[in-house]
Amino acid sequence: MGELNSLAQEIARWREEKGFVTNWEGMLAKLMLVVTEVSEAAEAVREDSREKFAEEIADTFIRLLDICGSIGLDIERGINQKMEMNRGRPYRHGKKSQW
Repeated sequence: MGELNSLAQEIARWREEKGFVTNWEGMLAKLMLVVTEVSEAAEAVREDSREKFAEEIADTFIRLLDICGSIGLDIERGINQKMEMNRGRPYRHGKKSQW
């Protein structure tokens, strides 16, 4: 097992010890908590606070890894497979503008 998967399991154990639940049935709520963390990171950018931005990005990863560890998702394999697909895409995915 790789480092990300191990960290995901560690985060899931920690969350469980604190009395919170992450499971498939509550996944929509958990995903909205991820969205909330990303929104807080965006607010940190507006406030020009790199320290707060780093904290909110860390919170985002913690929530995502908790999801992975809680439902047994092999995130390392998923990332590697997706990056292999991404490597085969054309420059800017064929888009003309940066956005």
